[in-house]
Amino acid sequence: MKRNIISAILPAALLAMSLAACGSPSVNTPVENPAAETTAVSEEAAEAVTEEASAEETAAEAATASAAAEEDVKVKNKEYTLSVPAAYKDLLIIETPEADENGILFAVYEKASVDAEKAQEGDIEGAGWLFSIGTENEQHIYDKLCEDMSGEDVFAVTEGGTYYVKYHPTDVRFVREEYTDIEKDMEQWSRLNEWAATVPETFVRDNEGLTLEKHSNTELDQYLARIAYRDDVDYTLEAAQYGVLKHGDEDVTPYATRMIKGVTYSFAEIEKAPDGEYIAMEIPGDHVRYDFFFAEEGQNYIRESREVDGETYETFYEAEFTDDTYTANEIMNDWYLELVDNDTQAIPAY
Repeated sequence: MKRNIISAILPAALLAMSLAACGSPSVNTPVENPAAETTAVSEEAAEAVTEEASAEETAAEAATASAAAEEDVKVKNKEYTLSVPAAYKDLLIIETPEADENGILFAVYEKASVDAEKAQEGDIEGAGWLFSIGTENEQHIYDKLCEDMSGEDVFAVTEGGTYYVKYHPTDVRFVREEYTDIEKDMEQWSRLNEWAATVPETFVRDNEGLTLEKHSNTELDQYLARIAYRDDVDYTLEAAQYGVLKHGDEDVTPYATRMIKGVTYSFAEIEKAPDGEYIAMEIPGDHVRYDFFFAEEGQNYIRESREVDGETYETFYEAEFTDDTYTANEIMNDWYLELVDNDTQAIPAY
C-alpha cells in the first residue's frame, strides 16, 4: 500500500518542482544546487506519505480487529454455543429452552415474520422459523434413519453416542403484512437461510467433543438402515460369479453400516450406466433393484430400477464417502462374499 501511495503522490510533487525550476527564464535568478534541493524535498514528501500510509494501515488494522470481534455473537444454552453473525442478531429471535423434552437447544426465528404474524392476529404455526438444533440418542437416530426424515438433518455425534440434529421447515415460513414488504425483504430472508445452511459446521467447530456426521435420506438409505438396524428387509444380492443369493442368518450389519455412516447419496446426472458387471441388490416385495457397478469410473454410482404399474423407471445416485478409502462397489462386493462364505445357496433370479 505504501508503494502505491508514494508512486501516486511523488510524481506530482516532482512535477511541481520541475515546473518551478524550469519555468520561464528569469535573468539574474541564481539557482543553487537544484539536484540537492529536489532530493531533500523528495525525501520530505516520501516521509510524509510513509507516515500517512502507516497511519492508514494502523486505522485499517484496528477497524479489521473491531469487525472481527463483532463478527459473531455467541449465544449460550448451558455448555452449548451457537454463533450468530452480529449483523443478523437483531433480525432474529433465538430461544434457548432450559429443559426441552424433545432435546431442543436452540430455536431460531426471523423476528420480522413473527411480528407480522402477531400483527395479523393469524394462526400461522411456526411463522419465521428458520431452524432448531437438538440432541437425540443413538437408538432414536437409528429408528429415524429407517424412515423418511424430511426436515431433519443429522450432522454430528459424540463418542458417547449423542447425535445432533438440525430441524428445519419443509415449507416457507416467511410472513409479511403487505405484499410490498415481501418483495422488499426477500433478500433478507434469503441471506438468513444461507447463513442457516452453514450452522452445522460452525456448531461442530464451536462445541468440543463433536464430530461432523453426514447422512442422506434417500429410499436407498432407508433400505440400508432397515437392514442394519431392524433386519426386516427381504433382499437378495446378485453377481455373475455365484448368481442370486438370498440373505440368511449372517451378520451383515458392518457392511450396511459402512454404506450409511459418513455417506451421502445424491442424484447423479449421467446419461447411461457404466459398462461392465455389477452387484445387484433387489427388494422383491417393493419391485426395486439397486445396481452397484464394478467399472472404475462407476464404483460410486448406483442405478435404481423401480417398477411401477408395469413400467420400469431408472434413477442414478452417486455415493460420496467422507472416508475416500471406501467405494460403494467394494463394500457391496464384500457383502456379497459374506453370503457366499456362509454357504448361502443360490436361488433362481426373480
